Amino acid sequence: FRARRPFHPERLHAALGGRPREGALSHLLRLKGFAWLASWGSRQGIAALAGTQFTLTPGSPWWASMRREHWPSAQEEDIQKDWHAEYGDRRTELVCIGRDLDHAAALSELEKCLLTEPELKAGPKSWSQLWDPFFEAWATAQRNGVT
Repeated sequence: FRARRPFHPERLHAALGGRPREGALSHLLRLKGFAWLASWGSRQGIAALAGTQFTLTPGSPWWASMRREHWPSAQEEDIQKDWHAEYGDRRTELVCIGRDLDHAAALSELEKCLLTEPELKAGPKSWSQLWDPFFEAWATAQRNGVT
């Protein structure tokens, strides 16, 4: 699954966290990768699902959130390959593995977790105000130096 718009934190949590999954996503056995969560625009989310346990933990900062002079010069060309004019390197890339998984339906369910067009147009200041069920776990990880 790949997307260039962020996940809405509450919709992502409803789809993958907290309660038993439904529909096409109930067939997911494993999921892993990095995600762009609207409420955390400066840092990647490291997404992992194994069985029924879904986690989204803070990862590295997005290059777009850093001043260019702090980029490693040896990686600048690679960074530019995935660059979006407005959002920089922010994106989601997830690998999904399932049993009897309807891939099209699962992708559709994940797409429903992304910001809608009006939400996207509202911009990052608005996104930072979204209720975020992952916030406590992220704050704890940051306090414990996991990031």
